[in-house]
Amino acid sequence: SRSIPVSENTQQSSSIVTPQPSIQSKHKKVFTTYHPSLVKKAVHLLRNPFDNLVSRFHHELKEHAKRSDTAQWMKRYPNSIKGFKTWCADQDARYHREELSVDWTTWSHDDNNNLLNYFEGVACHAEFFRYAQWHSLASEVVKKLNIPVLYIYYEDYLTNLDGKTEELLEFLDLPRSGDLPDFDSKKDYSGYYTREERAAASDLMRRVASADGVNLLERYWVPLDFEKMRKETKALE
Repeated sequence: SRSIPVSENTQQSSSIVTPQPSIQSKHKKVFTTYHPSLVKKAVHLLRNPFDNLVSRFHHELKEHAKRSDTAQWMKRYPNSIKGFKTWCADQDARYHREELSVDWTTWSHDDNNNLLNYFEGVACHAEFFRYAQWHSLASEVVKKLNIPVLYIYYEDYLTNLDGKTEELLEFLDLPRSGDLPDFDSKKDYSGYYTREERAAASDLMRRVASADGVNLLERYWVPLDFEKMRKETKALE
């Protein structure tokens, strides 16, 4: 989508929006699609799914700051770990009934296992599902288009900003212009999840992702032997 300036006198057609410069403009979100033949290269950016999800929560905070329900929303979902956990719990509860009506065996890349079993214990499980599915589908698209693709991990900007920038510019056949700004990403979201929560989410994403998706994402996943834990728990009963 793109945000473009529009006004009351904006002339619109099915594909063109022409703002009138003489009138004060506002911005309107317009969803646009392009023919696949126009795509010659792809840059696939990946970020730690756990950090990405907290960032999604922060985006929701910013969006609601623009609306009339800001105070009410912030009261229930303050910018804190507690607010994040409440937001996730409400998201999970909101669509629970609909999820029960879906045949989740058709969505798994892991021998038709019922994904519904892996939602349990994963806060914001729909977000992790979408994350794994999106990256898997993006990988599938570039294969079908048969175009070059450059994979960049968000965290690489922290350790090798200059090198990654050069790699990106070279891939896109673009010249370098000016100096790079500092890449400041000192946010620490480690306290938002326990190791068990990260492992449960990793277990879910592993079953949603395609083989290519697993190769791209598994560096972020936390291993935990759930079968061993189940046996140990059963032995204590």
